[in-house]
Amino acid sequence: MQIVKEEIDIDEELEKKINNLLKFNNIKAKLKTGSIISLSNTNIAYIEPHSIEIKGTTYLFFNGCEDVYINDLSRSIPLKELESFIKCTF
Repeated sequence: MQIVKEEIDIDEELEKKINNLLKFNNIKAKLKTGSIISLSNTNIAYIEPHSIEIKGTTYLFFNGCEDVYINDLSRSIPLKELESFIKCTF
């Protein structure tokens, strides 16, 4: 069995929102693009989200989703509240 990893292009609008938020708040972080990880000859696949790490906290993003997940998929906030969340956290 072979593991196949394919990079996913990030949605332009999502990338623009994130980069503007980082630039506006003078936060140095790099957006890591997600990927699709699948096992060959099976129908098993996992979508690895796009992510950024800011001071030990990882923020996860999916194309077409208006929520941001914090560290894992159990806690989320709306994308429009990310700026205030980062300011309150740091």
